[in-house]
Amino acid sequence: MPDAGWRPILTGQLALAATERALEVAGRLRGRNDAEPGLDGSAGKAVLFGQLDRIAPGEGWDRHAHVALTDAVRAIEDTGRNHPGLFVGHTGVAAAGAYLSRGGTRYGGLLATLDEQIAVAAAGLSEVFVETPAHQSFEAFDLIYGLAGTNRYLLARGRPDLAGLVALCDSGPDEPNWFTPPEAIREDTAIAQWYDGGVYNCGLAHGIPGPLATLSIALSHGYVVPRQAEAIARVAEWLTAQRADDEWGANWTSCVTPNGPPEVPAHSAWCYGSPGVAHTLWLAGTAIDDAKLRELAIEAMAAVYRRPWSVRNIGDSPGLCHGVAGLLQITLRFANATGEPLFTEAVNELTEHLLGLYRPELSTGYFSRNGSNGVIREHPGLLDGAAGVALALLAASTPTEPVWDHVLLLS
Repeated sequence: MPDAGWRPILTGQLALAATERALEVAGRLRGRNDAEPGLDGSAGKAVLFGQLDRIAPGEGWDRHAHVALTDAVRAIEDTGRNHPGLFVGHTGVAAAGAYLSRGGTRYGGLLATLDEQIAVAAAGLSEVFVETPAHQSFEAFDLIYGLAGTNRYLLARGRPDLAGLVALCDSGPDEPNWFTPPEAIREDTAIAQWYDGGVYNCGLAHGIPGPLATLSIALSHGYVVPRQAEAIARVAEWLTAQRADDEWGANWTSCVTPNGPPEVPAHSAWCYGSPGVAHTLWLAGTAIDDAKLRELAIEAMAAVYRRPWSVRNIGDSPGLCHGVAGLLQITLRFANATGEPLFTEAVNELTEHLLGLYRPELSTGYFSRNGSNGVIREHPGLLDGAAGVALALLAASTPTEPVWDHVLLLS
């Protein structure tokens, strides 16, 4: 296996163009007070500015990062939001603060306060899963709102609470615990309309790959609780069995019903589809040293690039969540981990496509396209907005490792 050190994949003029575009986007995002709490508001901008400060220290990006972080804290105070979710609440603000803390030498008071709130919330939810692991809402255990996301942050802070995730990843007498019955699905979601009999959610953003990735990363970092390795193997085996292959190779649908995978188009995105699942299986295979899982992960990603663009089902959406930047970031991780030329070629292709989606007439430079209804809007944040696109371009073109993508469960 190639050396795990980070290396930029782009070279020459394309690398220069990607870096310049990211800098242009960052310049457009400076001075905006985007009051939305969490990483899809000012906290996401703070991460982008913090990454630029790591790449080019002394050029003023740290000051802009501090302003954006201050705006993010005020947004929580002004809205009164008391949600621990990584992308919708104060865990996202804490993640941005920790990223800017320079190894814990700054923002100590803020982080101590937020860490305690997050740890208490995670412990309470973990206890719920230990006591009643089955038939919970997938939002209670997912990355965006739930226990997988809060625990990935707490893992970075050295205090994860993994017992609830392990309990979730067990199987009951009739079905795996991560089945979400129809009464536990929010009625305003598309999933409620498409899967009225309940679902096993297979998306990295909202489904069982999130807990699997968090448990795998924790094990690889030496955080071990009873039955953790067995839980990882169990979920990885289940995901492997849920493949819904097409003519190009290994694939997964967004959700699985009690009767098996439905016949619906699969994304080739970070949030849902084979790229997010593939990278999660890579993490699991690395954690429990299962070569077959790693081989399946590589094969699934290779299949993405055998598919014509028209059937990858991400269209012209640029963002990290369900767009080109998210696929780029996952491909960068595979390119660095494996050294496979296919992934290097794909990074070049995706970067060119992403540069072509830039709209200079927009204040943010890049638009966000809603995954469920296709509505376009300008957005500054990390997951759905311009900050995330800029971060992916920097990851492809600079030698500074994008460790920020731990919030996507990619590291």
